[in-house]
Amino acid sequence: MKRVSKGLIAATLLTAAGITVRGSSHREALAILNEPCADNTDTYAWVSNGSHDKLYLIMDFNPLHEPGQGNQGLRACNGYRYEFHIAKGASLKDRVVYRVEFKNTLEREAPPSPTDPLGGGNELLWQLTGGTETMKVTRIEGSDDGDDWRDDDAVVLGRNLPVLPNNHGPQTDRLIYHLGDFKGYDSGDPTSREVGLYDQPFVDTFIHPLANGGRIIAGQFDDPYQLDEKGIFDLVNLNRDDLGGIPGARRPPAKDVFTGFNLFSIALEVPMSEIFAQGIPHNRQLRADSTDSLLRVWARISRRETQTVDANNIITGLKGSGDFVQVGRNALPLFNAGLVGTQRQTLYLRTSPLHDVTNFGADVLFPVLVRDAEALGIYKALGVPDAAVATLKGPRFDIINAINLGRPIPVADGFTGDVITLDAAIDSSFPNGRRLGGGSAPNRNQVNVNSVLISLIVAGDPAAGLAKGVEVNDKDYLDRFPFLAPAHQGLYQGHGGVNVPTQPNIPPPGGTP
Repeated sequence: MKRVSKGLIAATLLTAAGITVRGSSHREALAILNEPCADNTDTYAWVSNGSHDKLYLIMDFNPLHEPGQGNQGLRACNGYRYEFHIAKGASLKDRVVYRVEFKNTLEREAPPSPTDPLGGGNELLWQLTGGTETMKVTRIEGSDDGDDWRDDDAVVLGRNLPVLPNNHGPQTDRLIYHLGDFKGYDSGDPTSREVGLYDQPFVDTFIHPLANGGRIIAGQFDDPYQLDEKGIFDLVNLNRDDLGGIPGARRPPAKDVFTGFNLFSIALEVPMSEIFAQGIPHNRQLRADSTDSLLRVWARISRRETQTVDANNIITGLKGSGDFVQVGRNALPLFNAGLVGTQRQTLYLRTSPLHDVTNFGADVLFPVLVRDAEALGIYKALGVPDAAVATLKGPRFDIINAINLGRPIPVADGFTGDVITLDAAIDSSFPNGRRLGGGSAPNRNQVNVNSVLISLIVAGDPAAGLAKGVEVNDKDYLDRFPFLAPAHQGLYQGHGGVNVPTQPNIPPPGGTP
């Protein structure tokens, strides 16, 4: 996107928006801070180009993992259900649900003795214990009349499928993953401690076929999101490049705080025939006044209602009981972080999109971010008239229209909500769905989603070019399934570094203003 001038921003403030907004929600709500296994960050949903015979779904969660941090690394989470919910047409009622459940196992052993061999449950590092991580994949069919899905309609698509292990480093690659010959310290050759062998072909061995003709992979990957979060969370402290060059803004550059971090991802490939058994209506034809080829996608995480301390559970130390309850959800991630007020963010995580109009309609119609931008002096610096600011404060039906892709969808519970809406009849191109990668370079997405979101809310124009921040990923995306970049290595990558003495005063960027 081109840098926008003050005049261009002011001139486009009242332009009707036609783009759905998507971003990321890393630990955005109070209720999720202490439950990272339920912390969705991003959801992606798009169809394969041309024939549109595949639906690709990605759910990211458990964010901000430093690759070299922690004795156990990033483990799959036991006791949670990770689900992709798919509705069709104008309705948000589930027609198909794909559920993934993880299971970690570790054999019990007697306490250590001097004659124990290498390995087993007494080892300090998970890689040496022989512990396993597997997953079960289930498809749950909704009824033809649109009633909610039920577990007794479930079909298992895969079970005991190994989870992609973590990218710890060179010795793990050789001793545990058997990717090359290991030479000990006594060899005098440091190669086994300095040259990693964890690569894309190894990652690909954990792509598993499913009984429905689809595929799945889950495990640790590079966090694919970019955001100048340092500025955003200092009360929207954007730099000059993000605000049309106004002199009162902080000096650039923006920095991506997710560089070098990993997270946990589930990537699922689904045959479109499972969604549209009779074929996609008017496939390869855009009918902007129709909803019959629309898919409405959101991701949900749930666990047992009651969690009791259980010392006999050597994996989690907990025992779950009672019904499964929703503890996290995600679709248009910055819907919660950029529109919903703090006092309702936990309500968002615990409720369904079916009730979003009642629960969060006012948050969308009267976006708080506009009032914040006014208080910070952004509009005055840009020369925006007071009347235009008053219009931006709401009601903002343009945002609702953007969420619904301009289609004839009722603005009512059960129809309008925080879901990714995509038209399966045409190639997915943001805002019609959201895909990973697909930009002008291998490390770029189709659209800078942060700029689209903040520009839409604050300027009324998704193309205003505000809050561009960082527009490239720290790794290249794949151009094929699973599209995610491999995880950063624990030993030589990530955020670790050589410490220097702390400066008594924080210097401004670039020295004296």
